[in-house]
Amino acid sequence: MKTCVLAIIFGLTIQIAGSAQTKYSAPWISYPSANVTQYGVYHFRKAFELEIVPKSLIVHVSADNRYNLFVNGALCCYGPAKGDLKTYKYDVIDIAPYLKEGKNQLATLVYNGGNEKPLAFLSVQTAFFLKAENDAFNELNTNESWNVLKNPAYKPVSYYEMLIKDRWFWGFYACGPGDEVIASKYPWGWEQVDYNDSEWLTAEKLEFYGKEPWKLVPRNIAFMDNHLVKPAAIRKASRANVPNGFLEGKAIITIPANSSASVLIDYEIFTMGYPELTVNGGSGSSVKVKYAEALYEKVNLKAHRDSVEGLSMFGVWDIFHPDGGQRTFRPLWKRTFRYVQLLIETRETPLEIISHVNEYSGYPYPEMSTFRCNEDRLNELFDMGLRTFRMCSGETYYDTPFYEQLSYGGDNRPIAAVSLYNSTDDRLFREVMRLYPQSVNNETGLLKSAYPSRFGFDMGSWSMAWIQGLHDYFLVRGDSVWIKQFVPAMEKILEFYERHLDESTGIIGTVKNQNFIDWSSHRGRVPGANQEKEIEQSALLTLYYAHTLDCAVYLFKQLGETEKAEKWHHVATGLKSGIYSTCWDDDEQLFSDYPGQKVFSQHTNLMAILCDVVDTAIQPELLKRILTYNEFDEVVSSYFAFFLFKAMQKTGQEDLFLDNLEFWYNFLDRGHTTFGETGFAVHDRSDCHAWSAHPSYFLLSTVCGIKPGEIGFNTVLIEPHLGNLTAIETSMPHPMGRISVKYEAGRRGLKATINLPEGMKGTFKYQGQSISLCEGEKVLNLKNLNHEPN
Repeated sequence: MKTCVLAIIFGLTIQIAGSAQTKYSAPWISYPSANVTQYGVYHFRKAFELEIVPKSLIVHVSADNRYNLFVNGALCCYGPAKGDLKTYKYDVIDIAPYLKEGKNQLATLVYNGGNEKPLAFLSVQTAFFLKAENDAFNELNTNESWNVLKNPAYKPVSYYEMLIKDRWFWGFYACGPGDEVIASKYPWGWEQVDYNDSEWLTAEKLEFYGKEPWKLVPRNIAFMDNHLVKPAAIRKASRANVPNGFLEGKAIITIPANSSASVLIDYEIFTMGYPELTVNGGSGSSVKVKYAEALYEKVNLKAHRDSVEGLSMFGVWDIFHPDGGQRTFRPLWKRTFRYVQLLIETRETPLEIISHVNEYSGYPYPEMSTFRCNEDRLNELFDMGLRTFRMCSGETYYDTPFYEQLSYGGDNRPIAAVSLYNSTDDRLFREVMRLYPQSVNNETGLLKSAYPSRFGFDMGSWSMAWIQGLHDYFLVRGDSVWIKQFVPAMEKILEFYERHLDESTGIIGTVKNQNFIDWSSHRGRVPGANQEKEIEQSALLTLYYAHTLDCAVYLFKQLGETEKAEKWHHVATGLKSGIYSTCWDDDEQLFSDYPGQKVFSQHTNLMAILCDVVDTAIQPELLKRILTYNEFDEVVSSYFAFFLFKAMQKTGQEDLFLDNLEFWYNFLDRGHTTFGETGFAVHDRSDCHAWSAHPSYFLLSTVCGIKPGEIGFNTVLIEPHLGNLTAIETSMPHPMGRISVKYEAGRRGLKATINLPEGMKGTFKYQGQSISLCEGEKVLNLKNLNHEPN
């Protein structure tokens, strides 16, 4: 018997099967063609009769690339969740709540983004299947009884057109094309019961003879949260009269005939999802809908995020051509934005703009952490961090929802830290980590830079970061059974770098594959490469490997893999010895980035602390040196500051955290509502980058001091580092229930009110005092005196 969990989407109860069905043979259909691989939008329909509406009618459904499923005109589901061909997802949906006695209609939109589809979409050809779980309803199964239409209204707005032709930023874009839709060619009402599809073609049944390219498994993450988001303000309008009440839906904007106009809409808070533009009239007109994170002073230079006057609106776009009726345009794939600009050209008749709203689409996090203190700006930083995290959580984690929507191995380590402190639903994390090793390059043993993706290269550093993330997850959840499946993949990664060790120096010699670790504070990447794209004798790459080895050795010990632990511990010890003997600089009291060179970075020295290259007694002074030395060739970005804050935890100097948040206050000062990519002025591409969200995690784990008391977090250690804060109230979700803490600090001491869930024990530590905790509420009054533990 299959186990199931329940989810809610569009008010519908959905079953998510709990076991994989990799041998599932689905009845795939397509548009009549030998091999449909190019851009196209297709509609499939199937009518059926019911004498009695069943209590449950569960169907399995999937498509290549994507589908929207309607039942009797109502949108009930869209998918499938991103994956790869080895584990291609199907959804398990109970459609009974949408059914009625008599005639019923199944209708599905299936689209293929073609050559410019989002880079995270892995595809074979346009295809769709729906299969009833109960054989009594086999008539619903996709076959030649379904009708299909290729929608002639759509054509893609190419990446070249949006970004290259008139280049407005320097960087990478991977979210797919825009949509151009001609309303007069659109089959309006195609999803409704009474639509006449008699002239549609008969769907083509695809035959694979037991060799289907999609190895199907049931969806194993939640369905996306969906709720309505309305714009906050109209910031600018040119040749358009915006009446009071438009934003509230009480008035419309009328654009006269034979005119051009523009309207700049501000949502104020960064958002993503499926925006909907509703218009009426205006036959033959056009509306270009542009989306942007911010406005620009000039190409590649964003202004203050709240500013609009005298600035340019650059961004990606869709184009809708109204046909005179009341129509709603909705893009095929999600868009991300704060600002939306409508560029309108009318012909012989006026056009009415009725509304622009957004259906938010992102991973649901219903039980996130809370944090409030007596510093308002710090509260804003916490909220921005969680918003950044949410905006970068979809069917995988995203590095940036506006530009890429890709799940990178290195990004996912700080993202996972935020996730584990803000949700007890680990399904998204586990799916991201499970998918990643399926991208392995069998020649090198390394994994792709991002996955799912169509990247053709692997990334050694991010492969190592994947191991580090497994280590962090194990400390918090203690799930050794789940971790154990990845041991072979872990060893292949470790073996790659072992093969590249230089015996003469004891560190990594020359490596040519991709090894990005951080953005440069000047230009390019850290560590740097030569003209042949080789990284030579890099202390940073060596220490990143040593840190990964430490994480792997810890896991191997916990998994009972004693021989593996001993082997790799020996390799790690040799690396650390090699780094100390070749890269320690007595004059600067720092580690250099390369043997014998006066090149220094914060990165290398932070990793030296995390790897115990120097004695633990010396590490606090080295960290202070890192924070005060003014001549570093490279300093850490907002991303790599994750390792800086980890070094503070390791050296017992967590009180330094609150004094090192300049990057994030700068984001706040520049009008951001989410955290950007680096904090460096020379690299200001993305306004929402999940790897920068980690201060929200450290506010809980460092400032509030909430940490696992043991592997698996079944007990808790609470050791606050409040700095100058005088009041904090926080709570976080935990599998056993919420952990809540309230601090009130004054001259006389600290009052701590701690509430632990049922069955949890722990320890509270403060200024040398150690106090046992148990379930329920405990109020502690602690004087500001250093004395021996009780």
